[in-house]
Amino acid sequence: MKKLLIFTLGLFLLTACKKEQENTTNSTEVSKDPNAVSLVQETTKLENEKGEVMAVTYFAQGDNIAVKLEQEGKPEEILIAKKINTKGEPVFANEKMMWEGALGAGGKITDGQGNVTQYREIEKSK
Repeated sequence: MKKLLIFTLGLFLLTACKKEQENTTNSTEVSKDPNAVSLVQETTKLENEKGEVMAVTYFAQGDNIAVKLEQEGKPEEILIAKKINTKGEPVFANEKMMWEGALGAGGKITDGQGNVTQYREIEKSK
């Protein structure tokens, strides 16, 4: 009788584990598009000391955080977050430039030659 009880318990545990394993493999088959854009924030207008205006839009691209920079007279650039600076702000970069800044605080852009331009948020009139 004892052997029958142990055998039944073992068979029950074996089938329970097998069903759980089948359920987990089915749920992990969903794939994500690495370039899917989501969580798009409101576009912010920034201005430098020369009066040049730039539009900055933060968003998620797949599993990454990205920023789209639209400068007057230049093609738009999409930069991906690479690290965090000493102020705790994200640093975005691509092959041409680097952007350091936070939402609502402005930031600075560094071009390929190392020239740094500071941008501040344009004051909204009430």
